Amino acid sequence: MSVTASLPVSRRIFVQGTVLTVAGASVAGLSACSTSSDQPEPLGYDGEPRALPIPPVEEGTMEGDTRVFKLTAQDGHSEVLPGKDRTRTWGFNGPFLGPTLRARRGDKIRAEITNDLIEMTTVHWHGMQLPAYSDGGPHSPIQVGETWKPEWDIIQPAATVWYHPHPHLATATHAYRGLAGMFIIDDDVSDSLDLPHEYGVDDIPVVIMDAKFTEDDQFDEKSDNTLGLLGTTPLVNGITNARFEATTRRVRLRLLNGASMRFYTLEVGEKPFHVVATDAGLLDAPVEVDSLLLGPGERAEVIVDLEPGKDIELRSVPRKDNFGVPTDDNAADFGFRDSFDLLTIVGPEESAPEPAALPATLDPAAGETPSTAGLTEREFILNTFMINGEQMDMARVDTVIDEDTLELWTVTNENSDWPHNFHIHNARFKVVDWDGDEKMNVFNSGWKDIVNLPPKATARLLVEFGHFPDKTIPYMYHCHMLLHEDQGMMGQYVIVDKGEKPDVRVKPGALVFDKDAAGHAGHASQVVDSSRSPYASPEATS
Repeated sequence: MSVTASLPVSRRIFVQGTVLTVAGASVAGLSACSTSSDQPEPLGYDGEPRALPIPPVEEGTMEGDTRVFKLTAQDGHSEVLPGKDRTRTWGFNGPFLGPTLRARRGDKIRAEITNDLIEMTTVHWHGMQLPAYSDGGPHSPIQVGETWKPEWDIIQPAATVWYHPHPHLATATHAYRGLAGMFIIDDDVSDSLDLPHEYGVDDIPVVIMDAKFTEDDQFDEKSDNTLGLLGTTPLVNGITNARFEATTRRVRLRLLNGASMRFYTLEVGEKPFHVVATDAGLLDAPVEVDSLLLGPGERAEVIVDLEPGKDIELRSVPRKDNFGVPTDDNAADFGFRDSFDLLTIVGPEESAPEPAALPATLDPAAGETPSTAGLTEREFILNTFMINGEQMDMARVDTVIDEDTLELWTVTNENSDWPHNFHIHNARFKVVDWDGDEKMNVFNSGWKDIVNLPPKATARLLVEFGHFPDKTIPYMYHCHMLLHEDQGMMGQYVIVDKGEKPDVRVKPGALVFDKDAAGHAGHASQVVDSSRSPYASPEATS
């Protein structure tokens, strides 16, 4: 679908009355949300903390030389708020979230994903380099009652990646309901390092999300036209007010921002901690930080040293810079000034052994940056719900790549009052230039798959793709603020053999939400037509 609008478009002007035409529908009169700095009180944090749930680790079953993971997308009820055990949620192999999948570089993988929900969904392997037919984007619908069986080889270094839904126009709602899980990749390099590695003991998955709640303790799915499903209550591994009792003096936190729209600026206690990995894997050496910004979809692995008998808090702290977003009366409040205690970490007993010194070197290969000379360069302008003046069209190929080589992508946030971030499927990249305010302290080291962009910022990315030519199925690049993605801030690229032309044909089943495109664009209360929601259907399965 194309957009009738000229660039640049100020989002502030847009929300004050500009009319945007989307697939024949008018989007007019969008109003900015409250700019009040008064933060709503998070629910479920006024009692005793609850034990942090640790998602079960699943290593699959071996069928010949193939590691097979079986997942079922299902609905159910969860005790997200303490004492409220009938909150309707979605999950994989359970009512909320999914197991942590674990495999090694070089493994052959097959996933068997069955859809027991009431509507079509997809499962995207975020951070994986893999063939387009297995990527799980909007072109790979899993219809109700059907099973999808993607296959691929793990060709990339050790990393914490994840899986989540990606149906066009409905990604935000499906993820918000709980469809997400970690996927840990190991390799010989990660095995050799003296870092915490015992899952659930000193190597802890930390999935950070957020939610709003109705008066009857259900997820509130009313989506604001500017802020989307920006929650007011943080969740960690599916609950509020979580507590982890450490038995060691050092822990590794595998942090995943699984929120739909919210950025978190994280601190741990009152002292520095060390980043050892970002989206696409290990750094070349640990980096000491006082805080760490994680945008939606981003991951990081951090090392935290603990003291016996002393509790510390993983918290999200306000940003004095507001991430470059204006704070005047016409600007939307994206929550950069909010403050949350996320997770209490209880220090170990005095008998816990002292940890060894952190390794000075992690993965030397991660410190190598290939030359940018002579590379193909491309430019991507992010503005409102558009990339390069276009909104997502599943039948349109925006970019064709026909060489197995790196490229230079320049990505600019042209909005003056909106943040964005940018994710590329089937790729990792290094941020070679980032022209945002240095005082913002945005962590861009290592190989990544998401870059965060305050208003008017530009990043130059050295991009490495998984080279799997297929002229029939595209990969996505998009803003990972999911309202933006669902409203059209997404493009498609196809990898083909040299000289080949794309031949993309959209499956009718992938367009199940398209008939509601006009309603999605103009209706402030729902991202997905409520008639297909479990909240408007018979009671979810217990």
